[in-house]
Amino acid sequence: MAFEIKTQDRVLQELKNAYENLYGGSLSDVSGTFVGDNLAANAVEFEKAYIEMNLMMEAAFAETSWGEYLTMRAAEHGIDRKDAVQAQGTVTVTGNGVVPVGSLFATESGTTFEAVKSVPIEKSGDVPVRAVDAGTSGNVAAKTITKIPVTIAGISSVINNNATYDGYNAESDESLLNRLYLHVRNPITSGNANHYREWALSVGGVGTAKVVPLWNGNGTVKVIIADSDNNQASEALIKKTADYIETVRPIGATVTVVTPSIKEFSVSANVVVVKGWESMYADKLKSAIANYMQNEAFTDGKVSLAKIGKAMLDSGTISDYNKLLLDGSNANITLTTEQLPRLKDLTVTADA
Repeated sequence: MAFEIKTQDRVLQELKNAYENLYGGSLSDVSGTFVGDNLAANAVEFEKAYIEMNLMMEAAFAETSWGEYLTMRAAEHGIDRKDAVQAQGTVTVTGNGVVPVGSLFATESGTTFEAVKSVPIEKSGDVPVRAVDAGTSGNVAAKTITKIPVTIAGISSVINNNATYDGYNAESDESLLNRLYLHVRNPITSGNANHYREWALSVGGVGTAKVVPLWNGNGTVKVIIADSDNNQASEALIKKTADYIETVRPIGATVTVVTPSIKEFSVSANVVVVKGWESMYADKLKSAIANYMQNEAFTDGKVSLAKIGKAMLDSGTISDYNKLLLDGSNANITLTTEQLPRLKDLTVTADA
């Protein structure tokens, strides 16, 4: 029998019934009576207790758990939630002197970076840095790190000529639950394909992984990874993943870690536009399709016309569509394990 939360009204009625059965006669439920008010106050607390008991049951099972409770549930199976990762990059400083480890640089908005090693500077030089705070906030655009919050002797200016990268937020509940399911629902043992996938996904910043066993002969394994945003993994993330797998793989295996190449697709359709969206529907549709390709298609291994259509309808800007084509065809397109789909262009015609 499923657990049921009893409401305040139901608890109060049950308390009244129990009181009447115990002491006989009817009980006045008029507000202000001693017994009536006493039972009503208890009913409030009993309802709270039922709600708390329900939350305890949800926290106890992975499928309905959340936050720290899901973290503890997954840890029972050796699956640890991935921490946030600090962004990294390089800044160019000008002046004459030494930039010590821990020297601070910042953007106008206050995103702060620290030098990860000591670098002597003569006129100009590059300094490797990482964000002080972990997470995607550390991924800043080129030429935005321009401030030196604490004076560095002999150094007069700073700038990052390239964007910083590889900053990732802490793992979401959805991602952690999926990794837990991968571990408990699949045969993971002795360096099989599932084992390599689990190892890759345990690396901070990796969002999706595919494995090709024996891709180049006996003893070879190829691991294809995308980052947490389903974009191409950076060289640093590829190396980080490869280095970790080297520490856990079976003896004798030769492992290659790569990231997919971008495969672009064109989409066209006739649509019926919802009133009020006439000037903006095309941009909304483009965003919806691009989001589907980035977040679902790579994992599915194909670009689906049905899912493109669903994404278009879910945008709320059109009520119907027809003549939906993908690269000029009305058929789905299967991806290779090393293709990351992206929307090249969208051509839509509004039906009268």
